[in-house]
Amino acid sequence: MILKYAKNIINEESIALKKLSESLNNKFLEAVKIISTIKGNTIITGVGKSGFIAKKIASTMTSTGTPATFIHPTEASHGDLGLIQKKDTLIILSKSGKSKELFDLSNYAKRKKIPIIFITCNKDCKLAENSSCTIILPNLEEAGENKLAPTTSTTMMLALGDSLSLSVSKKKNFSIKEFGKLHPGGNIGAKFVRIKERMHKTSKIPLSNNKTNMKDIILKMSQKGFGCVGIINKNKNLVGIITDGDLRRNMTNRILEKNAEEVMIKNPKTILKDKYLRDALEIFNKEKITVLFVLDRLSSKNPIGIIHLHDCLSTN
Repeated sequence: MILKYAKNIINEESIALKKLSESLNNKFLEAVKIISTIKGNTIITGVGKSGFIAKKIASTMTSTGTPATFIHPTEASHGDLGLIQKKDTLIILSKSGKSKELFDLSNYAKRKKIPIIFITCNKDCKLAENSSCTIILPNLEEAGENKLAPTTSTTMMLALGDSLSLSVSKKKNFSIKEFGKLHPGGNIGAKFVRIKERMHKTSKIPLSNNKTNMKDIILKMSQKGFGCVGIINKNKNLVGIITDGDLRRNMTNRILEKNAEEVMIKNPKTILKDKYLRDALEIFNKEKITVLFVLDRLSSKNPIGIIHLHDCLSTN
């Protein structure tokens, strides 16, 4: 019974999102134009649950190239109105449009001729009269039995905020590279950090000649700490790799009497220096390995670096 009830709530909200999508018109385009052309910041406000949605929209806008901040309407009435400057724009979220706390903000912005984008379900309220651009949400019942808790209305506001943020970002030609600069950490950061920025270089690279005896290979593997040694030929091209796993598998086969060429695995996996950490992670996951030797270009087999799985995970 509860599971069915939960699914019905999600279904009600999904229906609301579909109606929201169908309702978008030139007012949305007008809002995108206002936000994308202002010289200052986008200030976003709301009361109660709308306030929480406003905070999220401000965060999304900022991370996609549109500097934005949340302002609490009550705090604004007690001195924080000074945060809003003439080059800014103000976005107000309110389902009913009757929240008294929002009127000081709205009146102040109107006096200062600051553009106001108002998002509401009530087109006939006083706040709508003050706004430069009013986006009307479908006036639907909230989800659940009592139809009281903000659910469908806040879901629509959140989705509209995402749509506004990304539409403005697209209009401003906000690039993937710029997005990466704003997200240097975590999983998102791994998508934008290049291999050459994290790889280990020069003397830190564990390399040995293909004729090197296995005693020296084991010593180098221990010294470098990557759990492997790359094997190069006389032209310094990478031709193989020996890992600590290979040592264990060959330990009973008189391994110390052999040279690197006899033990190595040929054609090890490599990656180009201009690829991203995310590309390395894909290879690590697919091949079930933990290290990659780094090449300068496709036409060269001369390793210029090495990168470990841990280098990709530690993006901060």
